[in-house]
Amino acid sequence: MPGADTARPAPSREPAPRIRPRSEHPISRSRIDPDALKVLNRLDGAGYRGYLVGGSVRDLLLSRTPKDFDIGTDAQPSALRKLFRNCRMIGRRFRLAHILFANGKVVEVATFRRRPDPVLDEKGHALLQTSDNTFGTPREDALRRDFSINGLFYNISDFSIIDYVGGLDDLEAGLVRTIGDPDIRFQEDPVRMMRAVEFASRLGFAITPDSYEAILRHRKEIVKSAPPRVTEELAQTLRGGHALPTLLLLREVGLLDVLLPELAAVLRQIDPDHAHGTGHLFWALLDVLDAERRRGRIFEDPVLFGLVYLPIVRARVRDIAPDGDPDPNRLATIIEDVVTPLAFRMSLPRAAADRIKQALAMVGKLSHRPDAKIATRRFAMRDAFPAALDIFELTAMATGRGQELVRDWRGLQARIARARESGEIPPPPPPPPRRRRRRGGKGRGRPGSA
Repeated sequence: MPGADTARPAPSREPAPRIRPRSEHPISRSRIDPDALKVLNRLDGAGYRGYLVGGSVRDLLLSRTPKDFDIGTDAQPSALRKLFRNCRMIGRRFRLAHILFANGKVVEVATFRRRPDPVLDEKGHALLQTSDNTFGTPREDALRRDFSINGLFYNISDFSIIDYVGGLDDLEAGLVRTIGDPDIRFQEDPVRMMRAVEFASRLGFAITPDSYEAILRHRKEIVKSAPPRVTEELAQTLRGGHALPTLLLLREVGLLDVLLPELAAVLRQIDPDHAHGTGHLFWALLDVLDAERRRGRIFEDPVLFGLVYLPIVRARVRDIAPDGDPDPNRLATIIEDVVTPLAFRMSLPRAAADRIKQALAMVGKLSHRPDAKIATRRFAMRDAFPAALDIFELTAMATGRGQELVRDWRGLQARIARARESGEIPPPPPPPPRRRRRRGGKGRGRPGSA
């Protein structure tokens, strides 16, 4: 098998792609990031193929604003390093070029790859794919991608759209379709099941029946994926303004039961905190979160994951204290028992997990109007207070209760900020430096060691 820096000879004959000329599609260079255009034009001027690839082409065709502008090329990493002085190579097995610009922007350029042949076990079942590092042709690169709507190329040399995988038809039909056999593709990389749900929810598309049935069959395979990847997919959903439809569809196909069984179990219960007395407040919270995100409001990850853990904490509190007002020590124990194992399983950073626990412990105290006591001001100066107040505000918006309290606490927060700016209150101390674990030696480098 060729190594990561060895080009694979192109087959002599390949099926011709569908080409849509500039006159038949809406993508204009004015809608492409100027720095990405510079990279594309330099590749083209040097005699290489320069294609805009993946989600950016999909979004431009749908008149959406792409998040990233990734580029595919037949130029190998060594050629890219010579062509771009502002190039930084990353990756070990497959080298990617990050083209750095003065404004801090990064344009990612990848040499066309092919999908390795599926690895089968003794029963003929596909195994989890761990390698994807062989150079290929543009067609092979398109076939390597997950869904047909992500396999389209924009060719800078003639401004055409190149389609090897039927992505243009699926875009027009509003379908999320795997490239190739969905059973094999989901077993190669189970995170693709989450991505299928996310694309369908975000774009308002339907998952094709064969892909939908394959998700039902292989949903338990998601536990084989690296937790950081799964958690990042969930975080992108929560940040993206489409959390409600995505989580509803994750529940429908059974992925939520595998990913977060504690949350799925709670959501099967009727929530007495829900304003209408039916369903669960969690869905109303996600609806409010999506609306705020679409308005451009940004929330830190402890707020987003705090919303996910909040229903589980509230359910445990109701079991122990039906009146909803447990002893603070009991509440701290409940939060610890809920958040710590979940955060560990999801590979959340320890700092984020601690912030979530602190914020959830503080939310209940915000149901009382702030007073002029020094203790109240100190409470509002704690590091986790902004996250707690965001969670409390989203809850108030979802229930229609407590919005006056939100205004009062926001007012106190603003007064503290002004006092810090004027020097009346000293700024918060910087976080203590993290001690680097020492390697080697008996007992060194272990958690909790001196």
